Amino acid sequence: MMKKISLILFLSCFVLQINAQDLYEDALTAASYAYSHSKKAHGANNVYHTQEYADKAIEAFEQVEDLADQCGCEKANETAYAAKEDMVSSLQQDTYERSRFFAKRAKDLGSKLLEELTFCQANADTDVYADQASIEENEIAEVAEEVSMKQQELEAKRHQLEIEQQKLEQQIAEQNRKKAEFEARRAAEFKEQSLIKSKAELALKKLESALQELSVVLNDESRFEAQADYLRSENELKNESLDDTKSFYVNRAKELTQTAMQQFASYNMEN
Repeated sequence: MMKKISLILFLSCFVLQINAQDLYEDALTAASYAYSHSKKAHGANNVYHTQEYADKAIEAFEQVEDLADQCGCEKANETAYAAKEDMVSSLQQDTYERSRFFAKRAKDLGSKLLEELTFCQANADTDVYADQASIEENEIAEVAEEVSMKQQELEAKRHQLEIEQQKLEQQIAEQNRKKAEFEARRAAEFKEQSLIKSKAELALKKLESALQELSVVLNDESRFEAQADYLRSENELKNESLDDTKSFYVNRAKELTQTAMQQFASYNMEN
């Protein structure tokens, strides 16, 4: 009978311990993310990244606030709330420096939050083990071993998530770098295209005027027909490369010259 009662007590305490451990581990994991995102929000060098990490930190602090309440860890609950409010304030500031000020406060509270949760967890563990003092030593050892294994698994998962997050952030940073380089090259190329357009159209216009004047000089009864099909808007340059722009004006110069040669060939040189 006593063995059955001992087993029931053991199982009851074991379930309570596992549930408490799950809550604390979830709270510590969320607190780790909140602290990590707070550091990144504080260290960000632009408003976009500050807001991105601040949003993630707020979400994590809210999770810790709820989990700490379930665990009965009042100090951690209050600290998580204060950190969340500071991070919300960071998003509401109108200057970069003030935003970083509140982000730093939230980061400092995030570090304090981890200490408070660890302290609460240690005290909770002490209480649980005190209640199990009457359980056989072998049973306690098995429970402790399973809890330790679960903690190691959770730590491994958290570490893996951090690695994956770092890889994703590196990929995003590389994509942004390549995008910025492409936009810079395209801007420089477009500037050169615009310059070529301006000079080429002016030169073609002068050439066309010269051919018109020459046409009158050679045959006052004939007029060189102006084309003016080389005039373009800058929007048309956006969909082509620098080489395409050069080729366009080269071809127009050839066409203009060929048109002039054909028209001059038809003149009656006897008149």
